[in-house]
Amino acid sequence: MPSTTEISTSIPPIAPIEPTQPLSGTIPSTSELPECGEPNVATDAVTSSPVAREDLTWVPAASENKAALPFAARPPSAVLTMLHSFPSLEPSSFAAIPTSLLALPFRRDILWQAVVYENDTLRDRRSLFLPNRAELGYSKKKMAPQKGRGMARVGKAGSPIFNHGSKPFGPRNPDDRTLLNRRVYNLALRTAFSYAYQRGNLTVLDGPAELVTYKSKAAQAIWEVHAWSNLAVLVVVAGERKNLNLSLRKSEPNTQVLHMKDLDVRTLLKAKKIIVEKEALEYIEKNTQGKKYLDEATIGKNFYVGAKRVKEAKAKAKKGKKAQVKK
Repeated sequence: MPSTTEISTSIPPIAPIEPTQPLSGTIPSTSELPECGEPNVATDAVTSSPVAREDLTWVPAASENKAALPFAARPPSAVLTMLHSFPSLEPSSFAAIPTSLLALPFRRDILWQAVVYENDTLRDRRSLFLPNRAELGYSKKKMAPQKGRGMARVGKAGSPIFNHGSKPFGPRNPDDRTLLNRRVYNLALRTAFSYAYQRGNLTVLDGPAELVTYKSKAAQAIWEVHAWSNLAVLVVVAGERKNLNLSLRKSEPNTQVLHMKDLDVRTLLKAKKIIVEKEALEYIEKNTQGKKYLDEATIGKNFYVGAKRVKEAKAKAKKGKKAQVKK
């Protein structure tokens, strides 16, 4: 058996391989490299063949136009919503509803501000106006002499110690309303629709929500088939639905039919099932983008009731004063 030294000496040395072809091209310097985002052509240092930058992954420069990303992901502008026929609720077609109405994120703070605003509006106490002793119209003469009766002294007839007198520190046109930006209220209304749609409680109709007959048994049978009898159902219509209102009046007390202009956020949040016509949904989407909805809403109809009563009470007190002066 040969030794280790014999094996190492028997192997011939490996000669260095000389290149058969000289290298062409030079390595570019840092100044010659293309800027990031420029689709230039690079040169292979060995084969001198051009390599297209389109085959490589590159990021466009910040100074370039946004059109440089033709395949960039864009957020959807509409929600493909299924339309149903009433009263069977069978799917009939699809409609593209803007995401600004049915795909908004849940904003608890916006909904809270709208609910507080509506509650303060309904708690309007401006009709509580109690006149003071100067506005009652009584004479300024004392009711009894100061001395000689053996009783306590008394003053005018309008004194608070008398039953027919004035009330001290009574309510004087209290205004419990709070201010809210109209755009914030419109956003809350659209957020309530989005919340109901994302929970699966919103059904959009392709036509009017009207019944053929006004009998109560018809609406009762429909509500039993859909299991709505024990739910708070809200039907939003775009016009007058006489048969639907008459049939639901006695059979389904938990169901409420509202016109599209009479909606408020509290009613939308309380409803467990919302049925809305497509025409009404388009109207709400169109008129809640700016300042239009609150101008047409009916929740503020009682704003001027209290002011009118105050004006009438002051006119009556002024008329009583003039009568006392004439006497």
